[in-house]
Amino acid sequence: MGRRRRRRPMAGTDIHEHSERFQTLVSDAFAPLRVRPDETATTDSPVPTLGSAKPGQVLITRITGGPCTVQRTPSLIGSGDRELVKVALYGRGRAGVEQDGRQCLPAAGDLVLYETVRPYQLRFWDPFDLVVLGIPRALLGPHTDPLASRTASAVPTGTGGRRLAAALLRDAAGDLDSCAGSGGPHLADALVSMVLTALAEQPVDLRPADDLGERILTYCLGRLGDPRLSPESVARAHHVSVRYLHKVLQRRGVTLASWIKVRRLERIRRDLADPALADRSASAIAAGWGFLDATHLSRALRAEYGQSAAEIRRAAGRAPATARGTEES
Repeated sequence: MGRRRRRRPMAGTDIHEHSERFQTLVSDAFAPLRVRPDETATTDSPVPTLGSAKPGQVLITRITGGPCTVQRTPSLIGSGDRELVKVALYGRGRAGVEQDGRQCLPAAGDLVLYETVRPYQLRFWDPFDLVVLGIPRALLGPHTDPLASRTASAVPTGTGGRRLAAALLRDAAGDLDSCAGSGGPHLADALVSMVLTALAEQPVDLRPADDLGERILTYCLGRLGDPRLSPESVARAHHVSVRYLHKVLQRRGVTLASWIKVRRLERIRRDLADPALADRSASAIAAGWGFLDATHLSRALRAEYGQSAAEIRRAAGRAPATARGTEES
């Protein structure tokens, strides 16, 4: 079950006191940070607030405040710190982000990525409001290294998957209590998939082939629930031939159809063991992840994990109802 952290306003009137308390809150939420009030900050500047929830393994945080500088300096980075990829959706106010020698000035509605494993700096010249999605680096697997080349780059969210990702982030941050409910892991999956898809949307001819492979897998990860997902549909979406798609993925040791099947089975197995989905049949869960062949579901699960659908549920303490019939066998 997810965990919700209540929004905590900074009481008092001293600007430096506000900054110190805010520094404690953001450091506890993410990793050690240094917060300094901007020289333009006054006693009328907004009192910083931070509200967060933890659906699954990710952290959703909404932060507001006044002019300040937030730094993750080399001296603050320790081996025991959380290793997070942070994706921020910017709201109001002028702001700047710097990491890995890159700088950007995000506008309202832009997404910006940065990582806690390396130094970075955020600058807010105006009162600000932003939503931050903190994703453990280990959760991203092979997507992690390619993302490192996209730090401190503003990504507009006015169209396509980016607009949907921004809307999902805003909705989640606007109802943190719901994020902490039993559906948290599924929300986390959706958020990570949508954000990765949004960050990967770039013209094919402007990207090297290896990055195209990353973009293809990210695209598929965000569409696992679509039963029409196939090498042919993915190739069409990326304006390449099926043969070239296979060639790009071969460099990664990936066969796309098998990769999609394994990713779907991973999520089906997780949902079968989820008490919140006890009343859903195995075939309905599988269909929700684009796996429509219910007669071969348990065979596929057994081949991948050594357990049938029914055995996965029993191992999680949930004996399947006999009414579910052969689909659970």
